[in-house]
Amino acid sequence: MEAEAESPSMLNPAQLVDGMRRHSWIPITLSLFGLILGYAYFKRQKPVYEAVSVAQFGSEQQSLLGMNGMNTPTSLADEKSVNTLIQAAKSREVMGRVVSELNLTQLPAFAGGHPAASKEAKDNAIFMINSMIRISLRKDTRLIDFAVTGAEPEQVASLSNQAVLSLVAELESQKSKTMQSAIQSLVSEGQRLQEKLKKSELAMHDYKRSNQAISLDERKDLVLTKLKELSSELNQQSKERLTLETQLQACQEGKLPRDELLNLPSIASHPKVSSILTQLQTQKASLALISERYKPKHPKYEAIQVVINNQEDQLNTVLADAVHLLESSCEHARELERRLQEQLKKQESDALDLEQLAVQYNVLKREMESDQAVYESVLSRIKQVDVSKGMETPPIWVHQLAMVPGEPISPNAKKVVGSSTAGGFMLGLAIIGLIVMQDRSIRSVDDARQRLRVPVLGTIANLRPAALAESQRAHDQNQPGLTPVLIAHKAVAENFREFRAIIARMAKSSHTCHMVVSAVPDEGKTFVSTHLAVSLASQGFRTLLIDMDLRRSQLADVFGIPSTRKGVIDLLLEEVSFSEVCLSGGIAHLAILPAGKRVANPAELLSTCGVERLKEMAFAAGFDRIVIDTAPLIPVNDTLELGALADSTFLVVRCNRTPTDIVQEAIRKLHQTGIPLTGLVLNRLAHRARTYDYYYHRSYYKANDQEESAPLRPNTRGMSNPPRIIG
Repeated sequence: MEAEAESPSMLNPAQLVDGMRRHSWIPITLSLFGLILGYAYFKRQKPVYEAVSVAQFGSEQQSLLGMNGMNTPTSLADEKSVNTLIQAAKSREVMGRVVSELNLTQLPAFAGGHPAASKEAKDNAIFMINSMIRISLRKDTRLIDFAVTGAEPEQVASLSNQAVLSLVAELESQKSKTMQSAIQSLVSEGQRLQEKLKKSELAMHDYKRSNQAISLDERKDLVLTKLKELSSELNQQSKERLTLETQLQACQEGKLPRDELLNLPSIASHPKVSSILTQLQTQKASLALISERYKPKHPKYEAIQVVINNQEDQLNTVLADAVHLLESSCEHARELERRLQEQLKKQESDALDLEQLAVQYNVLKREMESDQAVYESVLSRIKQVDVSKGMETPPIWVHQLAMVPGEPISPNAKKVVGSSTAGGFMLGLAIIGLIVMQDRSIRSVDDARQRLRVPVLGTIANLRPAALAESQRAHDQNQPGLTPVLIAHKAVAENFREFRAIIARMAKSSHTCHMVVSAVPDEGKTFVSTHLAVSLASQGFRTLLIDMDLRRSQLADVFGIPSTRKGVIDLLLEEVSFSEVCLSGGIAHLAILPAGKRVANPAELLSTCGVERLKEMAFAAGFDRIVIDTAPLIPVNDTLELGALADSTFLVVRCNRTPTDIVQEAIRKLHQTGIPLTGLVLNRLAHRARTYDYYYHRSYYKANDQEESAPLRPNTRGMSNPPRIIG
């Protein structure tokens, strides 16, 4: 079955760190290159000096003219005014003052090849100054910086100072012109208003004279007061008339008794009625006094009683004529009301006549008062300007003049060299990131499972040469005489214990043959097969390690076996016996079967010489485990002829190197030839690329390292002894 192609896994920090470790030379090289370029750039640049003069703007007091001078901001919040002031500082008038004061047209660098007195030379000098000067507002202040940069320190200082002084002088000049113009305008306006006020007063006087309206306001007040009084009297008289008419109507209908008639004001106030009522009251009072002294039959009592009775009869006679009295009172009330109405109409007519006269009068009066107010305002403003002339705070003044700079501002050696070095380093990191992102190799256990769909049975850490050298020195001091294989195995012992435990559970019989393959050379196939055999031997299994890489044999060099020793090829050609080619590996329970001499076509030899006999010979000789080191699958087909030997096949993949498609091609070859792939062994795997990693807990295993590796002792039989089978 052909493995499915998977897209590259997402880049994670662990992969990036590993890529930086493997390609650290790239950022280092680019950093050095950037350092050299930065230093060369620094040496080639000419020094640039900067001088800064400071001006302060913005008067706290308001202008007496009620207006601001040219380009003078009234508030820091007025951004447009501030920008206008800055632009005014760069105007042709200000820069022209600088050119004239410093005689810059006499300098060839500013004249630009034109005659010193020509307009072109002045224009070129102004352009040069504008390119050298930078004007900016300091944040949250009223200060403006005039920064000038150039190659000559004295020149930039003089240009900066003169720019500030020229701006102040230009603003003062324009302010003076503006004030003079304003004063002249005010004087002219005052004269015009004076003539207009005079005309208004004459028109007012003529109107009063022609209409006899000298005391128009007083007449108007009298007419209005009398009008109000007449209106009030008319209302009162109307009420009295209505009351009398109501009483007359009731009297005519005979509904009013004597007492109510006497209570009517119009009846009670009648002369006859009031006289009789007075006499009655007097007689009744006298009767009351006599009744205290005399009885009713007494002549005096009776005389007074007779008088009272006569007066009562007279009162009744008068009241009998009450209708006539009320009618007379009503007529009198109506007459009074009519007269009051006539007087009111006459008074209203007089008020309307006065209003008509007051309309034109008020128009002339308002015009005269308005002219007088404006005229007085202009006179007051002229007096203020005359008094305060020259006392106002200028719109901008010099805060600090520039000093001659002693040190250049550029080039900055630290900044230039540091930036170029950092840029080279960052470029190197970017290149490493691209390399890692484009890397299609296997980078982790999960990566292998997702892309190849094959179980990962073992992982071998990426060993550092320094760690191996340190381990070798430690073993030389503690256990002298150990072989290089044993010293190297100490660093990966725990990896192969894990691998050994996994394949032990997968073994179907007590005698198994393991074949270690790889897709291409330099994957670590020989390293894995060697240490797998050592691990199996350390467990007590009698193990045979066979070198079937007949083209590039490496096992003999690993175990120090001379290249002249006979091996697998000699055994397959039946030139030697099995016991003659089975050599001691210097480790207990481990034997080595080297490749032997070289042949022209190993694939044909393996396919025709009965290679399956090796397995039978090894198990017959008493071996429990066989480990076969093979040739790469992609370059040659030698390994495909060994399918009958292997009970399990392990494909070694070197992490961060071999592309995934090459590994997939090797798996495809195995499937096509019917060789079952048991699992993968990931070699040189970065520590952080593992999802479960015991390398961070090495101290946990240190106490047991020596006990578990106890079987890894040198074989007392040296390589100089005659080769023999390990029993």
